[in-house]
Amino acid sequence: MKDNYITLKDTNGKKHEYRILLDVEDTNSKVNYVIYTNEEKNDNNDLVCYASSYVLSNKGNMTQLKPVSTEEEFDFLGRILESLESE
Repeated sequence: MKDNYITLKDTNGKKHEYRILLDVEDTNSKVNYVIYTNEEKNDNNDLVCYASSYVLSNKGNMTQLKPVSTEEEFDFLGRILESLESE
Protein backbone atom coordinates (compact mmCIF):
# COMPACT_ATOMS: atom_id res chain seq x y z
CA MET A 1 0.00 0.00 0.00
CA LYS A 2 1.45 3.33 -1.02
CA ASP A 3 -0.26 6.70 -0.57
CA ASN A 4 -3.72 5.10 -0.24
CA TYR A 5 -3.30 2.98 -3.38
CA ILE A 6 -2.80 -0.73 -3.82
CA THR A 7 -1.57 -2.59 -6.87
CA LEU A 8 -3.15 -5.94 -7.67
CA LYS A 9 -2.53 -8.45 -10.44
CA ASP A 10 -5.36 -9.85 -12.51
CA THR A 11 -5.57 -13.50 -13.60
CA ASN A 12 -3.29 -12.71 -16.57
CA GLY A 13 -0.60 -11.21 -14.35
CA LYS A 14 -1.31 -7.64 -15.45
CA LYS A 15 -1.00 -5.05 -12.66
CA HIS A 16 -3.83 -2.63 -11.86
CA GLU A 17 -3.83 0.25 -9.40
CA TYR A 18 -6.79 0.83 -7.05
CA ARG A 19 -7.52 3.71 -4.71
CA ILE A 20 -8.32 2.66 -1.15
CA LEU A 21 -11.60 4.12 0.06
CA LEU A 22 -11.76 2.45 3.47
CA ASP A 23 -9.55 0.23 5.60
CA VAL A 24 -11.32 -1.20 8.65
CA GLU A 25 -11.02 -4.03 11.16
CA ASP A 26 -13.97 -6.00 12.49
CA THR A 27 -13.07 -5.95 16.18
CA ASN A 28 -15.33 -8.95 16.88
CA SER A 29 -13.78 -11.29 14.32
CA LYS A 30 -10.35 -9.56 14.17
CA VAL A 31 -10.56 -9.58 10.36
CA ASN A 32 -9.22 -6.64 8.34
CA TYR A 33 -11.15 -5.36 5.32
CA VAL A 34 -10.35 -2.94 2.54
CA ILE A 35 -12.80 -1.26 0.15
CA TYR A 36 -11.19 0.02 -3.04
CA THR A 37 -11.95 1.29 -6.54
CA ASN A 38 -10.35 1.69 -9.95
CA GLU A 39 -12.52 4.81 -10.47
CA GLU A 40 -14.80 2.97 -12.92
CA LYS A 41 -18.47 4.04 -12.99
CA ASN A 42 -21.47 1.79 -13.60
CA ASP A 43 -24.47 2.53 -15.86
CA ASN A 44 -26.03 4.68 -13.10
CA ASN A 45 -22.82 6.73 -12.88
CA ASP A 46 -22.08 5.25 -9.43
CA LEU A 47 -18.50 4.45 -8.47
CA VAL A 48 -17.77 0.72 -8.74
CA CYS A 49 -16.18 -0.54 -5.50
CA TYR A 50 -14.59 -3.80 -4.45
CA ALA A 51 -14.09 -5.28 -0.99
CA SER A 52 -11.59 -7.82 0.30
CA SER A 53 -10.42 -9.19 3.58
CA TYR A 54 -6.67 -9.25 4.13
CA VAL A 55 -3.88 -10.19 6.50
CA LEU A 56 -1.55 -7.46 7.74
CA SER A 57 2.11 -8.46 7.40
CA ASN A 58 4.80 -7.69 9.98
CA LYS A 59 5.92 -4.86 7.67
CA GLY A 60 2.42 -3.35 7.65
CA ASN A 61 1.50 -4.50 4.12
CA MET A 62 -1.83 -5.94 3.03
CA THR A 63 -1.32 -9.58 2.08
CA GLN A 64 -3.50 -12.55 1.23
CA LEU A 65 -6.42 -10.49 -0.14
CA LYS A 66 -9.58 -12.58 -0.37
CA PRO A 67 -12.99 -11.57 -1.73
CA VAL A 68 -15.75 -10.76 0.72
CA SER A 69 -18.13 -13.68 0.35
CA THR A 70 -20.34 -14.21 3.39
CA GLU A 71 -23.56 -12.43 4.26
CA GLU A 72 -22.06 -11.47 7.64
CA GLU A 73 -19.11 -9.75 5.95
CA PHE A 74 -21.38 -7.87 3.55
CA ASP A 75 -23.64 -6.82 6.45
CA PHE A 76 -20.67 -5.58 8.49
CA LEU A 77 -19.25 -3.54 5.61
CA GLY A 78 -22.72 -2.26 4.67
CA ARG A 79 -23.26 -0.95 8.20
CA ILE A 80 -19.88 0.79 8.11
CA LEU A 81 -20.66 2.44 4.77
CA GLU A 82 -24.14 3.48 5.91
CA SER A 83 -22.71 5.12 9.02
CA LEU A 84 -20.21 7.04 6.89
CA GLU A 85 -22.96 8.22 4.53
CA SER A 86 -25.05 9.54 7.41
CA GLU A 87 -22.18 11.66 8.78
